[in-house]
Amino acid sequence: MISIKNNNEQKFADEILDRLIKFNDSKCEWFRNNRSDDKEMNFLVFNNDKLIGGAIGCIKYNWYFLDLLYVDEEYRHQNIGTKLIKEIENLAYKENLTGVRMETWDFQARNFYEKNGYKVFAQIEDCPPNTIDYFLKKKLK
Repeated sequence: MISIKNNNEQKFADEILDRLIKFNDSKCEWFRNNRSDDKEMNFLVFNNDKLIGGAIGCIKYNWYFLDLLYVDEEYRHQNIGTKLIKEIENLAYKENLTGVRMETWDFQARNFYEKNGYKVFAQIEDCPPNTIDYFLKKKLK
C-alpha cells in the first residue's frame, strides 16, 4: 500500500536527489556533460572600507542567477546598481553564459532591471500575500 509520510531525514533527501540526477542525466545531454556544483560569484561595493552594497549570486545551468542586489539608500541614484549589473554581465560574457536571471518583488526594483534590458518572463501573485514576485532574464547569446 502506498503511503506518504512527513520525514526530514537527510539520507532520504539525498536518495531522492540521487534518483532525480540519474533521471535528468538520462533525459538531458547538458546535464550528462556538465556535472558541477553552483559556482558562487559575488560583487561587493565599498566606499573606502565601508560596505555600501553588492550583488550576490551564482553560476548554474550556464546562467548567472542573481539572488540579491542591494545598495544602501544614501548611495542610490549614483549608478552603483547599474555598474553592478554591468559587472555581472561582463562576467557572464567572459564565462560564455547564456544569460542572467533574477527575481524581484513589486515593491523593489522591477523598473531598474527593465531599464537595463531585462524582461519579465513570469510572475506569481500573492507570494508573499499582497505582492507580486517577478522573474526577469536577459539572454546574452
